[in-house]
Amino acid sequence: MNKKYIYLAIIFILGLFIGGKWNIPLAAWIVPIFGIRFFRDSDKAGRNFLLFWLVSAIPTIISWQGATFMSKIHPLAEASFFLLTAPLGLLPYVIDRMYYRRFGSSAWLTLVYPIAATAMDFFSATGSPFGTFGAGAYSQRDFLPTMQIVSVTGLWGLTFLASWFGSLANHFWEVKPARLSLTFAGVLALILALSFGRTLLPNQPEQTAQIAGFSLPAGKLSQVLDPISDGDETGFRQLVDELHAEELNQIRTMADEGANIVVLQEGAGMGMSDQVEALIAESSAIAKEKNIYIVLPTFDLGKKPAENVVRIIDPNGDVVLTHVKYGGNDFEGSLKGDGILQTIDTPYGKLSAIICWDADFPNAVKQAGEQNVDLLFVPSNDWVEVKDIHAGMAAFRAVENGMSIFRQTGEGVSSVIDAHGKVVNRVDMFKENANGFTGIQNVQTPIGSVDTLYSSVGDGVGTLTLLSLVGLFVGLWITRKKKIS
Repeated sequence: MNKKYIYLAIIFILGLFIGGKWNIPLAAWIVPIFGIRFFRDSDKAGRNFLLFWLVSAIPTIISWQGATFMSKIHPLAEASFFLLTAPLGLLPYVIDRMYYRRFGSSAWLTLVYPIAATAMDFFSATGSPFGTFGAGAYSQRDFLPTMQIVSVTGLWGLTFLASWFGSLANHFWEVKPARLSLTFAGVLALILALSFGRTLLPNQPEQTAQIAGFSLPAGKLSQVLDPISDGDETGFRQLVDELHAEELNQIRTMADEGANIVVLQEGAGMGMSDQVEALIAESSAIAKEKNIYIVLPTFDLGKKPAENVVRIIDPNGDVVLTHVKYGGNDFEGSLKGDGILQTIDTPYGKLSAIICWDADFPNAVKQAGEQNVDLLFVPSNDWVEVKDIHAGMAAFRAVENGMSIFRQTGEGVSSVIDAHGKVVNRVDMFKENANGFTGIQNVQTPIGSVDTLYSSVGDGVGTLTLLSLVGLFVGLWITRKKKIS
């Protein structure tokens, strides 16, 4: 069998396990090795690009099926999107091939592919309404040694290193290693060793707090919304009142069980404006009575547009933080927030809160690191196909900003994550046999901040690679008359 078809088979099989519903972190490091090898050795670039396109797109379509919001629009929308955007992900291989054919296998040229791959990954995320959803670095979720890299460079440094590994492997595949190539390999090994070493550092925290959270049963929000979609506002209001009464009782129960802070899932306080206001008032009374903090997400359908908000209520019964969701508003039809994170100082450290999709925008969440937030609450609402992907993405925000995250999720995975990305607690509601509320967490939560470089440099690495990609295109234009070697 022709070697190139073996390379394609490896790419196809491992492509099923890069970042989607099934994830093997090592796959993202191996695929570029064979992708570079396949395309460099291809005599008929156009035809083989089409083969590469299909071999890249089909595994993505399979492994991400139902995991994006586009799947809610139309069954074919998601598959079409992945099929049409796959060539953008292959552009780095094209650039690598062109430089390789012109200049050979110099050690310096091992930087071409990682620069192009990282720049395209960064470009795809910049300005996207989906945020960084689908970024290559998320393939390293749950693998703490590589995740630590984002505490310095953000997602883009991790993408660069995984891509550089593939490029260096091809360099050693082709030529006898020289001093510079060995130096590059040593630098890569040192970075990975330091990243692993960070996982061995003493854990936070400066302190802990007993934090409890709960989510609604699967399908509950849809059930409550059904009457209003049929024009039955009276029936809707009745269901909302019943739900709010049950939620208030659950808050009381968790407070009685020793919780210092109680957290609800995104949208738990859904209702018309007067119902939302009544829920806030009654929650404030409970917070004061039980001497607790309450993290209360509401979805006010009485406002035009609807308002998706999370509030923190302190033990005095005062609303001390109000955050309006800023991520994904175009898709859910809600008021877009200003993207400015609010913080409060408490006996349990500095706290902040955002909502679900907000956490997919690391450049905004970076404000938490800049302000030395100790604990970030992320009330969320997912669905079964995206539950592990989205929960894993949130862990990167903890590592980037050196803080704990408490994520309470409806129809998904609820988790508590420390500042090094370690999962302290994890509850998958789809694996529960719960009666009533689901996703119950009652966790002694680590609270405290760890200094990270990312909170200062932000997406600088991504910007640098984007500028470098422009330089690569200029280099190709300047050398366009050079004979192909």
